[in-house]
Amino acid sequence: MHKRLFAKLGAQRMQYPQVLDYAAVAVTLLFFAVGSVYDLKTREVSDKVWVVYGLCGLALTVVRLSIEPSTIVLSLVSIGITTGVSMALFYFGLFGGADAKATICLALAVPVIPNIVQPLIGYLHPFFPIVVLISGFVCSISVSVWLGIENLGRIARKGFRIFDGLQNEPWWDKALGSITGYPTGVTNLRSTFYLYPMEEIATDSFGRSYRKFHFFFGAEADREKLVSEYVASLAKVGSPQTVWVSPGLPMLVFMFIGLIITLFAGDIVFRGIFSLAFH
Repeated sequence: MHKRLFAKLGAQRMQYPQVLDYAAVAVTLLFFAVGSVYDLKTREVSDKVWVVYGLCGLALTVVRLSIEPSTIVLSLVSIGITTGVSMALFYFGLFGGADAKATICLALAVPVIPNIVQPLIGYLHPFFPIVVLISGFVCSISVSVWLGIENLGRIARKGFRIFDGLQNEPWWDKALGSITGYPTGVTNLRSTFYLYPMEEIATDSFGRSYRKFHFFFGAEADREKLVSEYVASLAKVGSPQTVWVSPGLPMLVFMFIGLIITLFAGDIVFRGIFSLAFH
């Protein structure tokens, strides 16, 4: 009888990590969905979302590792790498604060590939948050494809007049501009919370002002100040009514999509690179 009891308790003990995996994935999907909604609506997410998610995720991971400690080292390495990468992306302006916090919370909740996941193509390394992060960035490339198609349509209808005021810019800047932004009215730039100016006013050696493309702005840039200063500077070049803008991407949405792809399909990016490299 005692043997049967101990066997039953042992079987239950082995099931707990799997139940906790389900809980961690469910919590992650919930908070990424909530963050994505806020990111779409305002491009801002309250810190409360990440505090609650981080604490829940960390608690689940601590309990899971206390029951099944075989992945403690891998989990700690994954959390360390993910935190470092997230902070670096934030520091260099490629990540917003919410994006970095979401990725770190993901590492706390699901640091390694959960055992419950049986994706179509599998994984090449165990660091789940890194796979999700890279998949999210790849998904965000779809915006560049869409912008490129839209701008080709504008060129087909209006010709290269869409670059009026920027006609002296090199062709590679125009090409880059066509996949990262689009022309719109100054009024629309002012009123649309996710649009940023993709131009700046420069001065040549003769003191003449001219427009030029300016592609980089930090993810945490003060949009209101940036737009206000740029619009005021347009008076130097005749106050044009149409300017080039770049949309601030809701990166959390793409990471949420990357999370779903990673759960069901696996590591599509590394698998693709591996396949191309060895075939």
